[in-house]
Amino acid sequence: MNLYNVVSKAYDLLEIIFFSEKGKNPVNVILEMVPDRKIRVLDMCCGTLSNTITIAKEKPAVKVMGLDLSEQMLRVAKRKVNRQGMKNVYLKCADAAKTGLPDKSFDYIIIGLVLHESCPEFIKGIMAESKRLLKDEGNIVILEWERQKKFCKFIKFAPLYLLESLHCRTFKKFYLADKKMYFENYGFDVTREEHCNYTIVLKLKKRKGRIDNGNETSSGV
Repeated sequence: MNLYNVVSKAYDLLEIIFFSEKGKNPVNVILEMVPDRKIRVLDMCCGTLSNTITIAKEKPAVKVMGLDLSEQMLRVAKRKVNRQGMKNVYLKCADAAKTGLPDKSFDYIIIGLVLHESCPEFIKGIMAESKRLLKDEGNIVILEWERQKKFCKFIKFAPLYLLESLHCRTFKKFYLADKKMYFENYGFDVTREEHCNYTIVLKLKKRKGRIDNGNETSSGV
């Protein structure tokens, strides 16, 4: 079996295990955050398009672009799109830190379960590229794992926590970070946060200012 077919099934399994419990499903929260009108949405590091395919299906006025560096993942995503006959989804194979797309070309950018497994250099790159691609009044939606306080959920999440920690040496630091302060360092303000099943969904807007070398500076206003 193709490795990427296995990985795509693992993503679907994660969705069943962690998102299907009673409570807020983060996919539904993201769907609610994106307005149903003629806007452009970019799914950064989209994988098999699991975070945005519902948006494309439920809100046909929205144009969705899924971007990923893996051609194999995009092939799986394309099969999903073709199977459901959606005409408002476009796929692009590119590096999320260097997309080659025009400035200020998207109303919403979605980054789902990507940053926790990324090195600091890549995070810096993807956040800078997202800021460049986002319209001035646009929004970024971040989906990430959240620290579990309830014992039963902590135990259920523990195996995934261990795997993520072994896979990425910076996972624990990102996982435990104050996300509001974290994204402020990249020039974004958190305007909304929703606590979901094992995850948190954050809505970000550009801060009035600019960034030099990853540090925010005043705009002088």
